[in-house]
Amino acid sequence: MLKFSDARSFGRSLTGICLIGAPVLFLVASIVQPDTDHKNKLRELNAIAAHKGTYLASGLLYLLAGIVLIAAAIGVIRLFRGPRGVTLGQISGALLVLGGTVSFGWYALGAAEYEMVNHTGLDRTALATYLHKADSPGSMAPLFILFLLGVVLGTILLAIASRRVRIVPIWASVAIAAAGILGFFGNGKGVQIVDFAILLVGLGALGWRALAMSDEEWEAPRERTAPPAATPPPTPAPAST
Repeated sequence: MLKFSDARSFGRSLTGICLIGAPVLFLVASIVQPDTDHKNKLRELNAIAAHKGTYLASGLLYLLAGIVLIAAAIGVIRLFRGPRGVTLGQISGALLVLGGTVSFGWYALGAAEYEMVNHTGLDRTALATYLHKADSPGSMAPLFILFLLGVVLGTILLAIASRRVRIVPIWASVAIAAAGILGFFGNGKGVQIVDFAILLVGLGALGWRALAMSDEEWEAPRERTAPPAATPPPTPAPAST
């Protein structure tokens, strides 16, 4: 499917695969991830210690998903180019690139907690106290801002752009927007699983659309499509006398 000798085919196929692969990886990571989200940081560290293997595996999957999302977003920028300069779809792609970089920060934080329980002889109670005092500091604000702009706003704008050019059915655009909104308001493992499942429906449809395109259609610029006009009823013929 990936033809390295054909730049158009390669870019189109890679974009489609990554649009499908990113939400798949996010979904698997959320399923594998153990429930370690506790307000009590000592309980959180104990939960990580009890599930070190799956905790590290889920972190690596989230990291990989973020990398694949960045590749997909670059393809989205290419896919949504138009004759009038920068389009809404390209802005959404740029934001999703930024959103994908957040996975590097989350992985670093998760790796730090993993190392806290992976070594013997450390005072876990003192480490839990440190985590409690360092929870949500101002220095972490850039990560939260990147998440809000990149992931939440980026997916919503992508949904609007997809609907404007009618590149996917309306249910796919709704799924993409719903995933972005749920990702902002939702919390907990169960909500994350539902969120990424919805995202898979939306981005999966967009990725499948890219894979189904011809190279010529991939190269063609996207233009906003107006809804089809209603067909006026036929004028009745005049009655004969």
